[in-house]
Amino acid sequence: MDGLRLVFPPAAAAILCIPLWNLTKLVAKPAAAPALFGGGLLGYVMYDCTHYYLHHGRPFRNPAKHLKIYHMNHHFRTQTMGFGITSSLWDGLFRTLPPALKACEKSS
Repeated sequence: MDGLRLVFPPAAAAILCIPLWNLTKLVAKPAAAPALFGGGLLGYVMYDCTHYYLHHGRPFRNPAKHLKIYHMNHHFRTQTMGFGITSSLWDGLFRTLPPALKACEKSS
């Protein structure tokens, strides 16, 4: 519940980028490797920003409002289910979809 630890530490991310870049160069063509690595990095930064916003933001419209309820349910009710931050798609595929929230919780 530490407000300063909701995103991956940038120093650790920078260190992990080195082996990930080398892996990307190994599996992709030289011309495509920078785009593939950059796209993956951008995707992760967007994911991390979304996670931070769901903890600290106060969304009042869907889909962000629904995502916040879904994510807080994961943290405070069913910690072994509902791992999706930006979508419940993977929870459905991996059978970690939490039970439906009560109607009053969905409207809050």
